[in-house]
Amino acid sequence: MTKDLNLLRLILVLNETRQTVSTAKALKVSQPTISVMLRKLREQFDDELFVRDKTKLEPTPKCIELIETLPALLDQIDNLYVSNEEWTLGDLKGEIQIMLPSPLLMPVGVPLLKKLTLEAPQVTFQCTPWLDNGAQVLETNRASWGVSYLPMEVNKTLTEKTLGFDRFMLVLRADHPLQSNALNEILQYPLCVNVIPGYIQASKAEMLIKKYDLGKSIAIRSNNMNLMLEIVKDSDCIYITSSKCRAVLDDGYRCEELPPELLKDTYRRELALFTHQANRNNPFTDWLQKEIISLIQS
Repeated sequence: MTKDLNLLRLILVLNETRQTVSTAKALKVSQPTISVMLRKLREQFDDELFVRDKTKLEPTPKCIELIETLPALLDQIDNLYVSNEEWTLGDLKGEIQIMLPSPLLMPVGVPLLKKLTLEAPQVTFQCTPWLDNGAQVLETNRASWGVSYLPMEVNKTLTEKTLGFDRFMLVLRADHPLQSNALNEILQYPLCVNVIPGYIQASKAEMLIKKYDLGKSIAIRSNNMNLMLEIVKDSDCIYITSSKCRAVLDDGYRCEELPPELLKDTYRRELALFTHQANRNNPFTDWLQKEIISLIQS
């Protein structure tokens, strides 16, 4: 039987929508056409691929294997058609949205936007914190890219590119009474941590406090770094945040290394760049990945 490679993309779209009606709208074809395409796929793979469960379609084990394999395979096929013409930021036009974790807005967002506005003058850039709806924004707005910490729960609509690791430190007011970064001394003061919207685990600080059974609770959680810094500036609170923020703090603050107990647990978080699958071969995606990696490592 002749294999129709064009049908493979249908598997990914059906997995996203789980409905033939929605898939037909996404692919701009009729529902009967989708049914015909699905029948051909079932014949090619000798498997049902999707079975109905009430009002939705659910993938079979064979289909799940294909879903895990297809994005990389289709990327390779798409790359055969990528133009070899030289691309520059100056080619960009329109509006682009970039979302960053709150602690990285200043140390990463500022130099990134300075470079973008200089080299892409035909673009209006909208830079915002990554909020609880970050993944949904990327799914619906294809002219958007977002950076967040892993693990992050997203579906197959989005592509993910690694950015390396972010490390953390303690931030406190300059005249704070803390004498050392010994864990038993730090635990005498209220602790503040960043909330990472969409992040599917507790903060590393809370995980380690539980692990060591330290009997300590977090005083404040927030995704607003400016709010945290204002609280720290006039209190004995100790703020655990990205070490990238060190460069943007004024003399009203001082930074301390994390206690050894936290460091030995590899106190770092992996970062990734997310965008719609439609942008996986976009040269701007590759440029953004390399530029953010450079800023994080600098």
